[in-house]
Amino acid sequence: MSPRPTALLWLVLFALATPLRAQPVALDPTLVARTGRPNDRLLCPEGFCRAPADAPAPILEAAPERVLAAWKAVIEAAPRTTLLHVDTRELRLVAEQRSRLFGFVDTIAVKVLPLPDGRTSFAAYSRSETGYWDLGVNAARLEEWSRAVVERSTAPPPRS
Repeated sequence: MSPRPTALLWLVLFALATPLRAQPVALDPTLVARTGRPNDRLLCPEGFCRAPADAPAPILEAAPERVLAAWKAVIEAAPRTTLLHVDTRELRLVAEQRSRLFGFVDTIAVKVLPLPDGRTSFAAYSRSETGYWDLGVNAARLEEWSRAVVERSTAPPPRS
C-alpha cells in the first residue's frame, strides 16, 4: 500500500517546519548568522553588521534612547507580538510575532547604533523560526516598522 499524496505532503510540511530557535533573547542583529533561507531579512548600515545586509538602515537625527523608545512603541502596537527582551544599556530589544492563521513564530531583534557624528541608526533582523519560505513577511514587516520608527523618532515631541 503506497502512502497517499496528502499524507506525504503533510510529512514534508512538518519536516520543513522544524524550529530554528536558539535563544532569541540573546539575538544581536549585528552579530547574527543568516539562515541562508529566503525567510529572514537584515537592515543594517554599512560596516556595522557581521552578516551582509539586505538593505541599509536609515540614519536618523535623533538620540539613541528616542530611537529605542520608538522601536519599543512600534513593536508593542503590533498585533500578536510579544516583547521578549529590552536592554536599555545595550540599546537592544528582541520580540516575537505570531502569524494570524497558524501561529508560526517570527523573531525580531533590533540594536540601536549611535553613530560617531551624533546621529543614530539601527540594525534590525527578522526571521521565521519555522519553515523555509515566508512569502516576504519578514521583509514587509521590517519595511513597515522601520518607516514607523523613523516617523516616531523624527517627529517633534508632543506639546505639554
